[in-house]
Amino acid sequence: MQGKTLEGRYYIIKHLGGGGFGQTYLAEDQRRSGNPRCVVKQLKPQSTDPQTLSTARRLFKTETDTLHNLGTHSQIPELLDHFEENQEFYLVQELIEGIDLSKEITPGQRLSESEVVAILQEIIEILVFVQQHKVIHRDIKPANLMRRNSDRKICLIDFGAVKQISTCIANTTGQTPLTIGIGTGGYMPAEQNSGQPKFGSDIYAVGVTGIEWLTGVLPHELPKDANGEIVWRDRVQVSDGFANILNKMVRYHFRDRYQSAAEVLQAFNNLRRIPPSSTVVSSPNLLTLMSNWTRDHKIGLLGLCLATIFGVAALLTPEIRKMVGLEAADHLASYDNTAQGIKIKYPDNWDKQEESNAITKEVVQFISPKESDADKFQERLIVTVEPTSNKTLDEYTKLSKQEILKLDKNAKIAQEGASTLAGKNGYRVVYTTKDGNQELKKLNIWTMKHDKAYLITYEAEAGKYEQFLPVVEKMIKSLEVQDSK
Repeated sequence: MQGKTLEGRYYIIKHLGGGGFGQTYLAEDQRRSGNPRCVVKQLKPQSTDPQTLSTARRLFKTETDTLHNLGTHSQIPELLDHFEENQEFYLVQELIEGIDLSKEITPGQRLSESEVVAILQEIIEILVFVQQHKVIHRDIKPANLMRRNSDRKICLIDFGAVKQISTCIANTTGQTPLTIGIGTGGYMPAEQNSGQPKFGSDIYAVGVTGIEWLTGVLPHELPKDANGEIVWRDRVQVSDGFANILNKMVRYHFRDRYQSAAEVLQAFNNLRRIPPSSTVVSSPNLLTLMSNWTRDHKIGLLGLCLATIFGVAALLTPEIRKMVGLEAADHLASYDNTAQGIKIKYPDNWDKQEESNAITKEVVQFISPKESDADKFQERLIVTVEPTSNKTLDEYTKLSKQEILKLDKNAKIAQEGASTLAGKNGYRVVYTTKDGNQELKKLNIWTMKHDKAYLITYEAEAGKYEQFLPVVEKMIKSLEVQDSK
């Protein structure tokens, strides 16, 4: 296959892997500017009789529609094309440049509770979207979680729907036998192993992955009790709240697990709102030690614990949450501009200012509330829509970067790379600059659709850029560009 060109445009560079479900290749799209790389998946029927091929085409169409819808999420590879050639079926997907988590987190490596919570929450947020489309991934594991180079976000790849297509194509009746289990041992619960996956099957896989990262032990090496429940708490110290969430995610019977990713996400959100309970008092070794301490020692320890508790509690007050940018992510309003065909969510405590600038083409900007009288710069996110004169994304990207450096002599690009916006291929640039004596940091991300460029700009003081980035990323992910009428 290497060196072959498919559909007159996809030049196969090399074989990436495969098995009973088909083969995967790295390719170049020779019809697009710059010959961008992509992933081509080949699904070959075991039989080519007319009835089987007819059934295969129907299944292929249904499942590719599903993959197309899923690809509108910025952290799921976009389905770029699909076609049939010489009675073989092909999927063309966006190439995620990055490293999968099985290589980033090596076997035996342990992560902290906070690190695991952060990664799992990001995965669960993607899974909420997947389940909204009534889809079960069926093969969530570290190797199918990619850390994207351009923005360090986790991307979910290799959906089981692709394997479902291949399995159906391979079966002469066009129906997947219930005895065929799609997935990977250790990450696959009992009901999925018997060919009857549920939403809870993906939740199980995410939970097991979290336990692997906490303990450094591969899932199939973890012992189970008489009821089939995973035994892992004796291997690592974590908070009871987090342990309870993981235990419910990996219960043996799917009816005992969370029934949706949305429920898991809510549990994680509740966990982050509750100050972690101190393990100091519950530690037997420390209790034994304290029994030999003087009264002054004990009073000193009590004072330290109370200071810690009140310090953490203070972080949860509305005033502090607002100051660190957390409250903004809790309450999002919707902005809908039918004239420009865009929708976006924004913090309901941010000021919305609609624009009609014929020169800059700015449509709307959202400005963070002033924190105090000393606050000299209010963070803002600006949405711009402009005609592109039939430019390609690569051409627009080149001009935009030139414009940044030309118009702003202080601009220094800190990070750039391919990205996605509103479900389309795009580009992302982060740069620093100055406004007088003030250091600023800006993020620009753009995409093309309907012969227009859709651009989001985030501006902040350099020292506060990361503080407001979580809510800005939510705003960016929420952007929708409606189809032309």
